[in-house]
Amino acid sequence: MRKTMWISMISAALLSTAACNKKDDAGKAMDKAATSAQKAQEDVHDQAKDVAKEQKDVAKEQKDVAKEQADVAKQQGEMNAAQTEFAQARERYNVAASQRLTNLDTKLRQIEQKTDASAKTTAAKLRARRDELASRLSAVNTTAQADWDKFKGDVDDSFDKLEKDVDSALK
Repeated sequence: MRKTMWISMISAALLSTAACNKKDDAGKAMDKAATSAQKAQEDVHDQAKDVAKEQKDVAKEQKDVAKEQADVAKQQGEMNAAQTEFAQARERYNVAASQRLTNLDTKLRQIEQKTDASAKTTAAKLRARRDELASRLSAVNTTAQADWDKFKGDVDDSFDKLEKDVDSALK
């Protein structure tokens, strides 16, 4: 009986050791799976942080784009105002030039009323220059902004020279 009891105890011990080994293998597999799941969870967490960061970047860039669009709209408004101002300045210049032509016409009529032949010849030459200048002035509203300064300078010089010559002929 003693023998049977020892055999039973040894059998029980062996069975429990074998069960522990099986449990240890299953536990190791479970630990390995848990570690793998934790790494995957950390990776998901890291990726979620990256996505959140990228979303913040996109939101910031969208805000920057909106600001840039507002700046473009503001600049467009300023450009439109400048173009309007330029058109008004051109019109004021045209009115002033017309007044100068009227003054020249008055002086040319005075020269034409003189009786000597040289005054009549001078008046005809001056009238031709006046008409050529008036013709050039007809382009005042179609002159491009880029060419405006040159156009204005040429016309002003022509006016100055013609007025000087007309004044000299009147004396």
